Amino acid sequence: MTIATATLAGATNNQDRLVVGDGFAAVLDGATSVAGDRSHDPGWYAEQLALALRETVPRGAPLADAVADAIRAVRDAHALVPETTPTSTVALARWSGEAVETYVLGDSVVAVLRTDGTDVVRTDDRLDAVAVAERTSYRARLAAGHGYDGVHRALLVHLQAEQGRRRNRHGGYWIAGAEPDAGLHGLTATEDRAAVAALVLASDGVVPERSAEPATWRDLHREAERHGPEHVLDRLHAQEETDPDGRRWPRAKPHDDKTLVVVTLDETP
Repeated sequence: MTIATATLAGATNNQDRLVVGDGFAAVLDGATSVAGDRSHDPGWYAEQLALALRETVPRGAPLADAVADAIRAVRDAHALVPETTPTSTVALARWSGEAVETYVLGDSVVAVLRTDGTDVVRTDDRLDAVAVAERTSYRARLAAGHGYDGVHRALLVHLQAEQGRRRNRHGGYWIAGAEPDAGLHGLTATEDRAAVAALVLASDGVVPERSAEPATWRDLHREAERHGPEHVLDRLHAQEETDPDGRRWPRAKPHDDKTLVVVTLDETP
C-alpha cells in the first residue's frame, strides 16, 4: 500500500487540511466566510478537527460517530458556538483487511477506484440544493464576463447568508462546525476490501474536468502515481490561469485551495 499527499493554496492562506493515520485518511476543507464574521480562521478549525479525527477514527466506532465525537472535542476544547464557528467539510476513508469504509460531509470527495475498472465518486451534494438562485446568479454573471469585482463579492455574501439559514438543519445541509449532531448526518458506504484498488480523497478545488483533455478521478490517480500529486495540483492550478475571470469555469474565486490524498491498496489484503 502507498499513500501520497499534496496540498496547494489557492491564494495566500490555505484553509485545507489533511490527516493520514494507520488505516485511514481524511481531507478537510475549511469554508471561507466572505463576510469575515467567523470567530477563527477556517484553516485553524480544519486543523483542530483533523487533529481530533486522528484520535477518534482509530477507536473503531462507526465513522459518523467518530466525526461527531471529533466535532464535540473541538467545540468543547475551544468553547465554540454555532453562530460564529467556522465550518469544514470532511472526506474520510478507513480500510482494513475486510472492508473499505467511506464518509463524506460537505462537498469534498472520496473516489473509490474498483478492481473491476469501475469507479464510484462519494460526495455530499446537499449544499447544491440550497440557495440555488443565488448560486446561479453569480455563475451566470461570471459566464457573461463580468469577472471577480465588487458585485461578485456582494453576491457571494448574499449566497453565504442564505446558506447560513439552512446550515445543519433538516431540509438544508450538514457540515462540521460546533454542532456534533451534524457529524451523524454524513453519507457513509462500505465496500469489500478485495474489490477496491485505490482511493482518491480531494477537496472541491480539485476538479478533474478542468483539464486540457477530459479527465476522470482514475486519470488523476494514474497521473499522481506517475508524477506525484503535487504535479496534479500544479497542472490544475495552471489550467485555471487560462480562465482568470471565471468565464469558462464559473467558480467562487479564481483559485480554490486544492488538496489530494491518493491511496493505492495492495492487490491482496
